[in-house]
Amino acid sequence: MFESPDQPIAMERIYTDAERIARREIGARDRHIAFFVFGFLLACYLFTYTGIIQSSDGLAMFATAESFVRGGRWDSNQLLWMGNQQGNLGPDGNLYSRKGLGMTLLAIPLLWLAKFWPNVGLVQAALLLNPLLTAWTGALLFRTGRRLGWNRNASVMVALIFGLATLAWPYTQTFFSDPVCAFGLYGAFYGLLSFDQTGRKQYLFSSGLAWGLAYLARVVNLVTLPIFLIGLIFVLLRQSPGLASGRDRLRGLLVEHWRPLVSFLVPVVLAGLISLWWNWVRYGSIWESGYVESERFSAVWWFGIYGLLFGPARGLLWYSPALLLGLVGGRWFWQRARPALAISLALTVTYVLLYGKWYMWHGGYSWGPRFLVPLMPFLALLTGPAWMELVQQRRWGMAGRVGALLLVAISIGVQWLGMLVPFGLVQDWLAAQVEPLFAPVTFTQWRYSPLVLQWRFLQPEHIHLAWWRMGMGPQAVHWLNLLLPGAVVALGVVLLTRHLRAAVPPWQGRATPEGLYGAALGGLALAILIYNYSALGDPQMQEAARRIEQQERPGDAILMLLPEKTQHFANAYHGDLPTFGFLPRGSLEPAEEAWLARLQASYARLWVLPDATLPEQSGWERPLRINTFLLMEKRLTEQDGQRLALYAMPQAYDLQEAGLGTIFGDPAQQGEEIDEENGWIRLKGYALTTAVEPGGELLLMLRWESLRPVDYNYQVFIHLLNQADEKVAQRDGQPVQWMRPTSTWQPGEEIPDRYGMLLPEDIPPGSYTIAVGLYDPVSGQRLPVSAGPQDYAIELGPIQVAPHASR
Repeated sequence: MFESPDQPIAMERIYTDAERIARREIGARDRHIAFFVFGFLLACYLFTYTGIIQSSDGLAMFATAESFVRGGRWDSNQLLWMGNQQGNLGPDGNLYSRKGLGMTLLAIPLLWLAKFWPNVGLVQAALLLNPLLTAWTGALLFRTGRRLGWNRNASVMVALIFGLATLAWPYTQTFFSDPVCAFGLYGAFYGLLSFDQTGRKQYLFSSGLAWGLAYLARVVNLVTLPIFLIGLIFVLLRQSPGLASGRDRLRGLLVEHWRPLVSFLVPVVLAGLISLWWNWVRYGSIWESGYVESERFSAVWWFGIYGLLFGPARGLLWYSPALLLGLVGGRWFWQRARPALAISLALTVTYVLLYGKWYMWHGGYSWGPRFLVPLMPFLALLTGPAWMELVQQRRWGMAGRVGALLLVAISIGVQWLGMLVPFGLVQDWLAAQVEPLFAPVTFTQWRYSPLVLQWRFLQPEHIHLAWWRMGMGPQAVHWLNLLLPGAVVALGVVLLTRHLRAAVPPWQGRATPEGLYGAALGGLALAILIYNYSALGDPQMQEAARRIEQQERPGDAILMLLPEKTQHFANAYHGDLPTFGFLPRGSLEPAEEAWLARLQASYARLWVLPDATLPEQSGWERPLRINTFLLMEKRLTEQDGQRLALYAMPQAYDLQEAGLGTIFGDPAQQGEEIDEENGWIRLKGYALTTAVEPGGELLLMLRWESLRPVDYNYQVFIHLLNQADEKVAQRDGQPVQWMRPTSTWQPGEEIPDRYGMLLPEDIPPGSYTIAVGLYDPVSGQRLPVSAGPQDYAIELGPIQVAPHASR
């Protein structure tokens, strides 16, 4: 099926398995070079690493993986503030991403490793996935060239054209699923090629597995399955020329070659079943994918096709001009490897026709024709013969050689233009200047092309490469983080050059350098992650994450009211709690009120990371302060730094209720008896947790009753006393967390007033009481009470602090 120049197509000759394997299997030297191609490309990608998810698509897939790693859940509730932009609510009320499962499954191991490594961020670790897969795809391209009989230099060059001169490189900075699709589809193609040349069925299994990965990453890849099935059937038929023709030939194929067919189809069927399960676990039906009615194939077809291929804003011609070499290389494939050309062209036509009709054919906030990224390895493969003909053999003279080199150089420059600054800057500018969003005119006029507008933002403060952003100022460079990947890139060049030029394998007779280079790559990746976590992380989110990790318990949840900090917190937090992300609001919408009620009913404690809104003005915190117990509230850094609060839900605790009737009166009534006739405020009763563990929650709810108007704002004090009447802990403030000053109380009104304390971990076991009273915050004078000791307070309890039941 796939032939090489030194072995022209010869359908009549059939090789035994042993002969085929001996002739066509990749040799040890080529395997070594393929590894160095992988390593070199990975080092280049780490050089341009950013550590930032740049798209809502990427955030949605990351959030799903994060939920699974933290608690075995599949929701993306961290992004509830997005609404239905990237997901839908399932039957259980949780938000689920509409994206495929493939990207999430591949990211889970990276997140899991990062979660248990305190100095590595989860987001930053996940962003290693696309660099790894794209570098691996480059290695497969090199191996493909060798299987097609190309010389090693040409095979390496094809891999480098793909990895450095096409859209593949900019998309290694992202968490889009397109590089996963590229890896999966090309892996399926390479598996067919390898099986055709060796007869080894494990290549078919790998082919089906790779296709299944592409399908799970994006279910639309189902349309490519017939292309690979036809290719497989073609391979099997040419290996059995003795079969009868027509229907009998197909029946004979199934009988004689059922094992290869099963080898390919088992992972394909498994991927299909996983996809159906994925639909069911999210939306309660195996047929429901979550896509809404507006997301459909409704674009003007010719406009989408033109835009994907030639349009100034997204045209593939302008974003990867090196692929024009494939027009020259295609002639070689037509003569020597026509089936490989057929698969590449069939996939290309399918993708262009399919996405040309998609309502958002341009890919939204992205760089170039994002949906065509999976085609990059196939189109780059076609450049191989052109490189040999124009550059190595110089059949077109100096002009041909210079032209080929110039196309590659321009392509590399275009990729760098897209990588230096975020593509979202141009899209935001377009959204502000041209309405509506993604107006057709922005895709047809060069003045709106990102290739033109990107230069406007090419300024030091916008460069988002990690080694640049780590500096103390916009023009500073973190030299260590620059030189480390630079050194590994240089080492890759040396190793590749050495192995390509050597007459005999340079490792012959001694240990290969693969282990050394692999260790250098692993050390580089780890160093980048550690440096990024400390230098590029948000200090306040890191401190919030650290505080929560230290004190979190099963049954807790996190309410995140900082949408712009979503990935910064996710990157820093290494705990297990679910996060629910919402927009900060002064007044909640009905759906948000339902969510708040659900959180209060479902969890024992709620950590809140609010925005700068005052608690009493927040639609989220105002109900919490009224109806739950504030256990802790702190500024994490400076005076005006990020606030972190912890609330306890009353239904999760056993509070003992008691009636009381103690009356508080005028401080001027010193020595007089306080009763209902002259008193101001009655403490009608209270509810209290009477049994607590060290480090546990002590909750107290006071039920005040106003007897007459008070024109002054008195404060409540809550003192936890040990058996020696020594103060162990305290809470002071105006009633209802400063939201119901005593001057606002109306006669006859009852005011529930809740207080919570986190007991110290080292508090001695024993019996404790709580002293409660009211006082003047200016003079410190306490209000006299109708019953109680001479210090104008009443004691509630007792409270038993017992050792932990089990530790």
